[in-house]
Amino acid sequence: MEEKEPETHPRAESAAIERLRDRTDELELIISSLTILALFSLPGWLFDKLADIYTHLSTGLAIAGNLGTTLLAGTCYGLAACFVVHLMARAYWVGLIGLRTVFPEGINWSKTPGLGPLSRQYYRDTLPDLDTVIQNTDRLASSLFAVISMLTLSVLWFGTILVVILVVSGTVGARFGLTNAGMGIGALVLLVVFLGVPLLVYLLDAQLASRVPRLRDSRLFVGLVRFLRRIAGLAYPQRLVLPVQLTLQSNTRPVAFFVGLILSIIVIVVIGNTRAAAWTSFTLSGEFDYLDAAEVQEGLRSTYYEDMPSPLDRLRGWPRVDSFNQSGSFVRLFLPYQPLRDNLVLDQLCGSAEEATDPVDCLRQLWIVSIDGTSVPMASFVPAERADLGMRGLIGLVPLGGLEPGLRQIEVVWNPNAAEESAPLDDRYAELNRRYVIPIAFSPNFEMLLE
Repeated sequence: MEEKEPETHPRAESAAIERLRDRTDELELIISSLTILALFSLPGWLFDKLADIYTHLSTGLAIAGNLGTTLLAGTCYGLAACFVVHLMARAYWVGLIGLRTVFPEGINWSKTPGLGPLSRQYYRDTLPDLDTVIQNTDRLASSLFAVISMLTLSVLWFGTILVVILVVSGTVGARFGLTNAGMGIGALVLLVVFLGVPLLVYLLDAQLASRVPRLRDSRLFVGLVRFLRRIAGLAYPQRLVLPVQLTLQSNTRPVAFFVGLILSIIVIVVIGNTRAAAWTSFTLSGEFDYLDAAEVQEGLRSTYYEDMPSPLDRLRGWPRVDSFNQSGSFVRLFLPYQPLRDNLVLDQLCGSAEEATDPVDCLRQLWIVSIDGTSVPMASFVPAERADLGMRGLIGLVPLGGLEPGLRQIEVVWNPNAAEESAPLDDRYAELNRRYVIPIAFSPNFEMLLE
């Protein structure tokens, strides 16, 4: 009878993994330290890059840019917070290892000043020893590091699919004047596929099949569950995510882990939306009760003045003058052309850019300008390309002759031909027309007074 050779391969592999495990802790510390700074810096860089081209975007690119930036910002901040916790846990673990090496006996209960016999006995019964704390901390840090990788892959995978679906549905909806409705339908379909189908698989397999054993022998039932599981698998890369998810879930509290995973994804989306709202708004504070956005609508707003630049200006295709203080005979006024906002209205006015006899004259019909109730002829406005602002549009001069010194108002109306009772050309238009009031401080110089 031949003797079997001892199985050395599993033990050798286990020993190799242990040796490799001893070196991964240093790698985790290095990766966490380097990644935290990058993750906190990346959202600002993304918003800046999108702001530089925001007024140039088409419908599809605007959807992809806004949604992608929001998801990436939320992911970056969420992962950065996880890396901070991981770094703290791993640093604590390193300190415990050093403490265990220096004081192998742990707590010396005979030298614990300030503790009476009852408190000393209570702590001896309840406090874990150093070895237990070291193991629990190591487990937390390693699990958290794996969760970070799993979340990154899941959010990026799902985010990519979400962007593609919403861009396609929004573009299709835009052909019927229902851009937002098309995006809503696309998001609903995606929600049904990625949430409804997994829930259906859970009900059919984990509940029904486990309680009715004969269903496991039905080829039709098994085929249906397998088909639904493949559809559900589109929500995330299963071969990369499921091994990590199931390992952690089966070795911890399964329900708590699953709830925590769902909540973390919700938190990422909420953080991304909050960051995007902060990027596009003056403030998220609700304390401006006496001077809200409606109250300042006809007051001084820095975006109207080119010598008061701010990060918000790149997102706003608003009319602009050179300065609040004016002392000459004219004010230079720039009227931006934003394709995402203007093209549908221009197509209604002129058919299309190819059909229009004079595209610039068509663009002039998009605006009317007046100062203190006196109209300014739009025929005097000429095409302009402002590389300093990253915009194109019309530029013209608003005359100040004959006006009294003091605070004057330039009124600019976008899409003045829209009737109040008419329906919007697309549901992405929040307003049929828009009125801008630009205050200026008119203080004529000596030469102008002599004239």
